[in-house]
Order: sequence, then structure tokens, then C-alpha cells
Amino acid sequence: MKTLYSLYAYRSIFILFLLSTVVATAQEDSEIIDDYEDYTEAAREVVYMHLNKSTYIHGESIGFTAYVMDKKNKKPSLLTTNLYVSIEDENQKVVKQKLIKVNDGVASNTIEIDSLFTSGYYNVKAYTNWMLNFNEQNFYAESVRIIDPESEEYVEEERIDNEIDAQFLPESGHLLHGVINNVGVVIKDNLGFGIPSAKGEIVGKNNEVLSTFETNQFGIGKFQLLANSDNSYMVNIKNANKDFSFDLNQNIETNGIIMSLKSLKSKVFVSLITNSETLNSIKNKRHTLMIHNGDNYDIMDIYFTDDTVVTKAIDYSNSASGVNILTLFNEDDKPIAERLFFNYEGINILTSDTVSATKNRDSVTVKLNFKAIDPAIINSLSVSVLPQETKSYNRHNNIVSYTFLQPYLNGAIEQAKYYFTDVNAKKQYELDNLLITQGWSSYNWSDIFNNAYNQTHNFEQGFRIKANLTAKNVNDNNRSYLMYAISDEEPRIFEVAEGENSFMVENLFPIGTDKISFSKMTKVNGLVPAKLYFQYFPNSIPTLNLDASSLNPRIDYRISETVTKNNTLTFNKLDEVQQLQEVVVKSRLDRKRLRIENLGQGRYGKVAVLDEEDRLLYNTLANYLISKGYNVGGGAGEFIITDRYSSSGGRPGFEESDATVNSPVIFLDDMQLLDTSILSQYSLTNVDYIEINRQGLGEGIRGNNGTIRIYSNKAIANSYNNWDTVQEFKLPLAFSADKKYYVPKYRNTGDSFYKAYGVVDWKPHLNVDENGIVSVKISRPRIPITLYIEGIANDGSFIFEEKSIELNKSY
Repeated sequence: MKTLYSLYAYRSIFILFLLSTVVATAQEDSEIIDDYEDYTEAAREVVYMHLNKSTYIHGESIGFTAYVMDKKNKKPSLLTTNLYVSIEDENQKVVKQKLIKVNDGVASNTIEIDSLFTSGYYNVKAYTNWMLNFNEQNFYAESVRIIDPESEEYVEEERIDNEIDAQFLPESGHLLHGVINNVGVVIKDNLGFGIPSAKGEIVGKNNEVLSTFETNQFGIGKFQLLANSDNSYMVNIKNANKDFSFDLNQNIETNGIIMSLKSLKSKVFVSLITNSETLNSIKNKRHTLMIHNGDNYDIMDIYFTDDTVVTKAIDYSNSASGVNILTLFNEDDKPIAERLFFNYEGINILTSDTVSATKNRDSVTVKLNFKAIDPAIINSLSVSVLPQETKSYNRHNNIVSYTFLQPYLNGAIEQAKYYFTDVNAKKQYELDNLLITQGWSSYNWSDIFNNAYNQTHNFEQGFRIKANLTAKNVNDNNRSYLMYAISDEEPRIFEVAEGENSFMVENLFPIGTDKISFSKMTKVNGLVPAKLYFQYFPNSIPTLNLDASSLNPRIDYRISETVTKNNTLTFNKLDEVQQLQEVVVKSRLDRKRLRIENLGQGRYGKVAVLDEEDRLLYNTLANYLISKGYNVGGGAGEFIITDRYSSSGGRPGFEESDATVNSPVIFLDDMQLLDTSILSQYSLTNVDYIEINRQGLGEGIRGNNGTIRIYSNKAIANSYNNWDTVQEFKLPLAFSADKKYYVPKYRNTGDSFYKAYGVVDWKPHLNVDENGIVSVKISRPRIPITLYIEGIANDGSFIFEEKSIELNKSY
């Protein structure tokens, strides 16, 4: 287990003072504190998505697992249930959207890359309705690449212009005359990627060299400059044997205060620096220094006396984990300088201790031993299994970088995960240089002071229905209503008090094509249609209008050219059933078999499509189910069914009274039937297809005796209706049904195309067993593989690691 950082309270942050300070009264700082507390009081969440790849071939599916975290305590959000996922093209046009259900902070699903997609870059986004209240990037955004072999004969290399983009950003936001300033450097190409090893010189108006720098692998550097307002500065840059020249393009202020940070062992030293021109005008005037992370904070008053530098020391062990924001306010409580620093102490990053592999005839089970994970506490891992030579996993973030870094910044970070993998002093230094270039944090003080937070978007937990009584029903003595069972939910009965004209249905979780049905319960006529007017919340997917910062995945074009020139894009597009199959094979399948296969995807049971031969042979539903191994009985108007293969059904001594215990649950058009008498003498003419799920897989407790799902023949749906006691409400929005990820089929699992773009498997939701073991079962690959593992555990720990395995070795 690696320990990088943990959460601590901010109180007592400023323990060591290198210079004495005068403590002002709390009243002087009350405006800043009150506004900050009002703005940050509301709960916030951050969502991260683990995608199985970053580059996809048309016809594949995007497999993803979403982790929704409480932004303040960095633990799984246990309250959120509604997560919106969308994918947009380069023109910000939504191509697909879905609503997925979150359980214990985790959700997973797939997005099919079908005929709606062409070659290009797409932005995958995930957000909750509550996140739309805030301007910080708490939502998720990531760019992915899609390649359509039918329209993209070969992957064209994106041209990099000869010109470069260079930015020079003073530490804390200002360049001050007469003092030494730290200046961050960012040099990028036209695609937004950093240019490594670019060398620069800062020259004055007399062409004298005053400072130099060299960028790192992400195009980031830093230099020092003793700024003079009477001088003008140019920056000369040499890159790839080309020379570029830029104006420093920063105003040199003759008066002001800057902030400079320096890390030394267990402390970070904060220096507040002014110049001699400013000192007399600010001497003994109160300035305020605040440190916060969007939750906890501490605040102190700063006074300059006879020295132009005031320095404070902050102990890392007493500051918050992750991004800390230092803001300096002048005597009018106006923010004049800001600097971010990162505390690596305290995050628990868990890695596997040992790995083993067990080979079977056509499969391999890889076992990862996570000794540090407590099986009794919520844990969830997602694993992408790809060829070891893959070129399709070029993602910029992991779960730690997106939880602890990205939400606090205004721009996208190239390879942000780099700063959290095998952390050492060099990476800590590089991250600090990055933060110099980021300027002000995502917590905008204008928003804070103006109370820009406005709770216009509700916190959602499932759906809500407001059922309104008609004028006739309001005066009716029968005021009881039955809502029929849907999906995993039990039926509900609502009693409307006298004088009330509506009732609310809270925390409803419909899935897929579920419909809501109501009956009014009367003493004389039994169940009758409810005749209610419904208002449904939410009734559409909300729009995310906030700008999303994301970088495209970087492509290795040399590999791409080899792949396409060898024409190894051999598999065809996925159709609606998700699974890749060769067209030549599809053409040989008869229509009925194709439809069975189509309908069966994502289902646990066996699907049977009825044809005219079935209808003539069996006539009724009862006769058909008898042919499938069920007992069907009961008197006139009854329909009692048991499975002959179950523990009781069909055995001597079986009584009809046992039916409630041993009968499978029956659904008609995905609505659970509490009263199955409607199926007595039910004609097969009414039936299109049936799903028989004898084990009840995926149905929870109610599936103990299996399930049977009957789907109506749409051709006669308008001419025949058995539901004369029910009012049905078709839902405008529901949770997307869980979809199983299907591994694409490849002609060759050893060629260069498969090694670069192929998928071995995707496991969206794994847990450790009682021994801390995570088992990953995959089809036996012919080549070395890499497991990309991410997840959460132990109520606050994080998992991310890459495990490369050669299965021809012994473990």
C-alpha cells in the first residue's frame, strides 16, 4: 500500500511563522468568511469514468464504469442515483445520451458505436443534475477517437504546424517591478500538446540574455526574472532546429504584492513579496491570506512593516490532501494574488501484492491479491484487458488525478495521471511547475462574493411522479390507488387524504421500456382505471452548458499507418445486438434466428420467437409453457404455474397452495403480473416472443423461482386490450438497462492490427472475495496482455495500476 495523502482539518495550518504577525479580529474578515461559507456549504460531487479504451473502431462498444465521489471527503457518494452520460461530436452535437443508475457511487454501461458515428473525435461526458448548479468542472469529460474503416482508408497523420503557441505566466498572476519573479512557461503545438525539450532565452531591450529555460516532456518550464518596468523583454525559443521569438506579453506592475512558494521537506514556505515603491503605501495596512480547498479553510491577517517580504510556513501534515488554494486579499478584501499547491500526503493508493494465472482449455483466470482491501467495506474495481502493445489506451487521467486535481483547475492537463504514478521528488516538482501555469483556481471569487451558486437544479434520487386527481375523483369516496410493480420494485398503495387533490410517488427506478400502471381501488367494482393526470420528474435529460476542458488522445501515427496499409481492419460494424460478426456468417442465418439473437443480447434468459407453426401447434400460452417443462393448472379463470425442474414443481404431493412459493414471476410487456388469471386461456396469437429465465439471473430476490417475460404481438396490440382495469402511463425517460459488454470477434488475434487496436476483455464491476482476491476470467489470449485496473475501496482508498502479463510464463 502506498500512502500519498489523507484528509486533515485546516485549523492550525499556520503553525510556524518565520516573521511575527498581528492577529486581527474575526470581525474584519467576516465578509470573506461569510461569503465563502455560503458558497461552499452545499454538497458537491465529482464524477470520473474509467473507459476501456481511448481509440475505438467503428462497430465496437465503449465500455465504461463511472465513479461518483463526494468532492469534500473523497469517498463514494452513497446518495446519488441518477447519472447522465452523453457523447458529442466535434461540433458539440449530442450523438447519444442515456441515464444510468448509480449504486454506492458506482455505475457501468456501454455505448454502441453504430451508424450514428463517423471517423473523428468525440467527447464523452457524465454529470448529475446537481452538478449543473456549480461552475467548477465537477463533471466528467474525455475525448475519444473513433475510426471507421469504411470511410477512413488509412489513419491520416494530423499535421503539426511549424508555428508554436508559447505562454509566459507569472507565479500568482502578476509580474512586479524591482523583485525576482518566477514565471511559468507553457509551449504547445497546434494540437494542444506540449512541446518537449524546447529551449528558451529571455533577453532585454539591449539583447542581453537575462534568464534561460528548457521545457519538460509536456512543454512546461520555469524561469526567474528580475523585472524592470523600464525594460522590454523578448523570449527566443529554439525547437526542432527552428527559431521563434515572442514578446513576454506581460504587464510589469510598478506597485503590488506577489506570492511565491517553495517546498522544503515537510513544509511549504509562502513568501508575500512587495517592492520598495509599494511598501510605504501598504505599511501596517491589513491584508488577508486565506487557504482553502473548496471546503475547509483558514484565514489570517498579514501586515507589512519594515521588510518587503513576509514569509509563512505551512506544514504539509496539517494541510488538506490534494489541491490547496492560497488567496491574498488587499485592505479592501479584493483578491489580488492566488497560488495553488498540491499536498501528496495521505491519499491511500492500493496496489495488488501478487498476481497468479490459472490456465484452462480456452480461458485464463488471473487472480490479483489485494491484501489491503477490507472485503466488508464497499469496493469496486473495473479492469480493461488489452494487448500489451496496444496503441488505443492513451487516456490523460486516472481516478486520482480526476478526483484530486482536475476539478480545481480551469484547463485540461496533458497526461495528468503521470503525476500520480510512481510519485517521486521530480514529479512533485513538475506538478508544482504545472500549477504555476494554471493561474487562478476554478473557485472564482467573483462567483463567491456575488453568491453565484443558485440551487436551480435538484438533487435527484430516481424519479418522482405527481399524480393529480381529476375534478370527478376529488369528490369520490374511493381514494385508494394501486401502482403496479415495475422492475425490482414492489407494488405500492396510496391513500389520498380528504381535501387533497394529488399524491407523490418518490424514489421510482424504472428501467428500459418499463411503464407505470395505476388502478383505483373501489369497494363495489374492485379495480378500475385510475384516471389520473401525471407529472413526471425528471422528464428529459438536462443540458450541460458548462465548457468542458479535454484533450484529444494522442495517436502513434507510425503504428496507425502500418495497420492501415496492411489492411488488417478485417471485422465489420456492430449492429444493434452489439456483438461483432462477419457479414458472410450473418447472411446464412435465417430471419428467425437473427431475431432471437438480436432480442437475446443483454438478457439472462432464453428467448423464443413464436411463429405461425407454434401458434397452430399449441394454440394457448399454457400449452406452450407445458411443452417447455412447466406445470400449468388451476380452475376456471385461474393460471397457476410451476417449473417441473424446480425443487417442488411436478413432484408427488405438490399442492396448488405451494404455487405462491414455487411459481416463477411472470411479466407481460415488462410489467409484473400480480394477478395471473389474465393468462388463463391466453391465445398465442397475442404473443410475439417469450423470455424464459429459469434461474432468475439478474432479477434479484424475486427471481428465486425463475421468471417468464411475455411480449405482446404488436400487430394486434391496437385491436385487443386486456387491461380494462388499468391506466397506463408511458414514461418519457427511464434508466438504461444494464448491457453486457461483448468482446469483438477478430479473424486474427496475433497480427499488428489486433495488437494495436484489439480488445481482450472489459470487466466493468469486480469485487474482492473474502481473501482479498480479485478474479479476472478471460478467453485465453495468444499474446502478452496488460490489465488497466481502477477502482475504489476501504471507504476512501483508490486503486489504479497497470499489470502486464505474459501467459506463457508460470505464475
